[in-house]
Amino acid sequence: MIYIIIGLATVTSIYLVLCYFLAGTIIYLDRQSVPKNPSDYGMDFEDIEFQASDGVNIRGWLIPGSSSKLVIMTHVGGLTKYGSTKEFRSLSKLYNEEIEFLKTAKHLYKKGYAILMFDFRNHGESDPSPNKGIAGVGLEEYRDVVAAMHFIKYRKDLREKEVGFVSYCMGANSTIIAMSKNPEAFGKVKCLFAIQPISMEVFIRTYAKKIFTPLGAKLLLPMIKQFIVLRGGEPLEKMSPKGYARDLNVPTMYVQARNDPWTELSDIQGFYEETPGTKKFFWIEDTKHRFESYSYFEEKPKKMLEWLEKWM
Repeated sequence: MIYIIIGLATVTSIYLVLCYFLAGTIIYLDRQSVPKNPSDYGMDFEDIEFQASDGVNIRGWLIPGSSSKLVIMTHVGGLTKYGSTKEFRSLSKLYNEEIEFLKTAKHLYKKGYAILMFDFRNHGESDPSPNKGIAGVGLEEYRDVVAAMHFIKYRKDLREKEVGFVSYCMGANSTIIAMSKNPEAFGKVKCLFAIQPISMEVFIRTYAKKIFTPLGAKLLLPMIKQFIVLRGGEPLEKMSPKGYARDLNVPTMYVQARNDPWTELSDIQGFYEETPGTKKFFWIEDTKHRFESYSYFEEKPKKMLEWLEKWM
């Protein structure tokens, strides 16, 4: 009997530690360094800083353009305005290939767009959020997107420019939520190119199924959700642009890898169906990893450029 009790206690302890760890990977995202800047890709730039409504200092780059148009790029959670390096290591790192958003920016630069790129709070060179650095996967970070729009508004050389967004994953969540919560700040915005926005409950469920089997996922998810709240995070089911996409009033293209193993395609299709007005869907084919899609437009920018050129 004592061995049974010890065995059950050991299994329970492992279960709780695992759930605690997985909850932490959601609300405490990786903070990577920023190893390169636009000059490494042949682009002039200015280091910029602006402040979100809750006092968080956000740092980024402004790449000048020859046209009257500006694109704001918002990055994936756990990455930076640069992207992600192969050298960076952490227990929660999900992808070990280089991602270089600056290569995608270079295509925009060649077309004359000015480009604004910044690190979200708790990422890269920006400051931590006041809530001990806890991420909201859009529910906190939307303030940084609003702050970027205010930065543009009060810069004489930017305030008259038309604005478009190229937004990835958490960055897309944040942009959609920001447009819903503060629509008055986005009057200059002409379009959105939203690459793989996601509901975090869907992401964690599909990820857990892949790593721990469907039964393991079913056992883990309830306790992960409890630990997220106990550790100060937003409820997992709220970390989503669902319910906010219905307020989008600009032409929006949603982008999704069809073979993404870490989502359910009904999730992003739900955002698409919820979005009123002009919208399109672009499927990325023949990828095996979700993060491959974040590098897709580095080499194949045509669909992105066509969408921006059509509406800006």
